[in-house]
Amino acid sequence: MLKVDPTTKTLTPLPQSTLKQSHILERAHLQEAILQSWDAFCGELGFEELFLVGSEITPHHSCRDRIDILAIDSDGHPVIFELKRHRDKLQLLQAVSYAAMVAKWDAERFLDALPTGGNEQAEDLRAMLRSDGFSLADPCIVLLAESFDPEVILSADWLAEFGVSIQAFAISVLEHGDDTLLSIDQRFPLLGVDDVYVRRGGPHIHVSGETATWEEAVKQVNFPFAARAVAAFRKHIHGSPHRRRFNSIYSSSPLGRMSINIRRSYLKMYTVDQSAEAEETLRTRFGDVIAITPWGSDKTRNSGFTFTIETEAQLDKFLEAVEDNG
Repeated sequence: MLKVDPTTKTLTPLPQSTLKQSHILERAHLQEAILQSWDAFCGELGFEELFLVGSEITPHHSCRDRIDILAIDSDGHPVIFELKRHRDKLQLLQAVSYAAMVAKWDAERFLDALPTGGNEQAEDLRAMLRSDGFSLADPCIVLLAESFDPEVILSADWLAEFGVSIQAFAISVLEHGDDTLLSIDQRFPLLGVDDVYVRRGGPHIHVSGETATWEEAVKQVNFPFAARAVAAFRKHIHGSPHRRRFNSIYSSSPLGRMSINIRRSYLKMYTVDQSAEAEETLRTRFGDVIAITPWGSDKTRNSGFTFTIETEAQLDKFLEAVEDNG
């Protein structure tokens, strides 16, 4: 990474370091920082909505090892995070074995692993797991390390041919003054032209097997304008009530295609365009009413801007911005 000096018009490389040199331990520092900054971390990796189940979780009674971090995405895929400070030829094997064990879990097993207390995200996931229409999907694997042996990447590429979802992200450390900076780069799968310029998505397909209704879904949230918001969104697509989600909605609006996740106390939106023009459109149409933050980057498969709708005034501003006047 280069630092720009506008005065001298020069580029200066920032001092590079390693996790070890910066005294960043795998569990005590890196893992804990991820858990304490979960939304920011997931956004940096290009994940829209990822519910944290927990850390240091035993995948099977016969196994002494523990999953570093376990999560579930909004489509029901368990996500196994395997962290290493250094490259490790056995990192992928370890993660695959965990995925094989978690693939046998049912919803009750995930419920048992969830923390108790007032964690809102845990309550959202608890409600999703208990939904009649919810079903678990195949596990996904996310590897994080400073670097990866060729054997790991080659094996991941081979397993991907059999439908195993694996992503690998390299962590780089930079020292800038008194700050320690982490840079995260996707190393597998490598991004191609289609990944950079054509984001995943498409028209939403309603699955006939979904048994939950939007009326039931609205009862699970506690903000007063939920029913009104759902009614507005349903004019465009049916959405997924058992996941409380509208995917690929408003594609023809000035803000472009986005997904909408209905949380217990607010709406969480993700756009899929992080260009300067898209940012300018959002800021112009939202003004000071709705704050936006970027998620993902050109280093990940998905990116855009995210924002929350917590008040009816913000909902009014959002519907005005997408020109939903019905």
